[in-house]
Amino acid sequence: MKKYTAIVIGSGPAGYTGAVRLAQLGAKVAMVERDHVGGICTNWGCTPSKSMIESAKIARIVREAARYGVNVSSFWVDFKKVAARRDEVIHRARGVVTRLLQHHGVDLYRGEADVVVPGRVKVRKGQLDLDGVKMHYTGDEDEIEAEHLILATGSRPLLPDFIKPDHPYIVSSNRLITIGEMPESLTIVGGGVIGLEFATIFSNMGSRVTIIEFLDRVLASLDPEVSAAITEELKLHGVRILTRHQMLSVEQGYVRAENRATHEVVDIPGQAVLMAIGREPVIDRAMFDRLGIAYSAKGIGVDDHLRTNVPGLWAIGDATGKSVLAHVGMQQGIVCAENIMAAPGALLRRMDYAVIPAVVYTIPEVVAVGHVPAEADEVQSFKVPFSSNLRARIEASEEGFVKVWIRDHAVVAAQALGHNVSELMQELANMIALKTPTHAVAEIIHAHPTYSEITRSVLEYSLDRAVDFIMPAPPSGS
Repeated sequence: MKKYTAIVIGSGPAGYTGAVRLAQLGAKVAMVERDHVGGICTNWGCTPSKSMIESAKIARIVREAARYGVNVSSFWVDFKKVAARRDEVIHRARGVVTRLLQHHGVDLYRGEADVVVPGRVKVRKGQLDLDGVKMHYTGDEDEIEAEHLILATGSRPLLPDFIKPDHPYIVSSNRLITIGEMPESLTIVGGGVIGLEFATIFSNMGSRVTIIEFLDRVLASLDPEVSAAITEELKLHGVRILTRHQMLSVEQGYVRAENRATHEVVDIPGQAVLMAIGREPVIDRAMFDRLGIAYSAKGIGVDDHLRTNVPGLWAIGDATGKSVLAHVGMQQGIVCAENIMAAPGALLRRMDYAVIPAVVYTIPEVVAVGHVPAEADEVQSFKVPFSSNLRARIEASEEGFVKVWIRDHAVVAAQALGHNVSELMQELANMIALKTPTHAVAEIIHAHPTYSEITRSVLEYSLDRAVDFIMPAPPSGS
């Protein structure tokens, strides 16, 4: 029986990052994976969706090329090539993760992991079929031991109780992201991050897209101005959005939904129906109950150091229910690894969830970081439109704005909608995390013309000294 310092169950962003960091610190590491290496992000999430969004962006640019003086008489989207490029990007990303693990000496076991007792794992060995869809088990088993076990089992798409997983018209995000044929029409149930990103992909490639959202607005957790702006952008490019609607049923290609205010019932035709109402952690209830691991519907219970209630067992990533963002899982993997390898009696590293940048890869993008204070008298908000930025005007990307919330001369939250705002937000995220005074960054030279100048603009505006646009009347607290 092989013995390791740590066994990681699951090779997603949290799992492989933790495994690599453990190996860097001198640990002997094993990893067990029952599916493709790289987990959800690499195979069914970040990587394929962003690959397809890039194709959607190109389709948008070509469609609107005339405003740049480039006339394109006709074009079409070859979805088979879009899918082929997506699959190539996935394979390359999967290969990068595999090589990382190999380089750092991590032993990879393919199959199903069963924690027999804390410290001992039985691996039911298997092999994926040629399509990479189903694991075929060989009947052989490996047993391995370690001082520490890390559960990084991920999450899966959430389905309502009344929807059967094999419903002929229902697709999950995992399935939709791997299709080879573009649907003529798509109905999306859920106006959150996943729903809006898929609406962006398929509406820009020619599908008729309808979003059904139960709440009063899409991206309801964000500032109302952000929700209103992205709603307007999606509608402008052909997406039908029905807020305050509840899905009642799916029958023969029609989604039946009810307006929660008027009780009017509408039937929405759709070649495919995407359920995008969230994700749930992958929990092996029988195994966890047997081992005494504390868990709930939200995920595996962990403390700030990523320890479960069972000594020697740790949990990271989506399975903890703390976040479904890959970058949070990666940070958890690093923190967990460093805590496992900490010297006896050393102060363990705590996981800090206070400042987490979040991105919605729509066109244009939406980002948010920090927490908007509920008390209006403690904070002021300042908003600068992208139209004030020279680079945005040059590139005809004037849609959107950056909005910050300031308290005691420091940024406490920021949200934005605009071209590549995901690349702008980190500067503001760092300011929030480090509690940097607004004047300290506002006084730093920002290259001209660049989108980064809009960060300086909004900070200068908060100091009542913006010089690159006409400042409106002083804003009220919000």
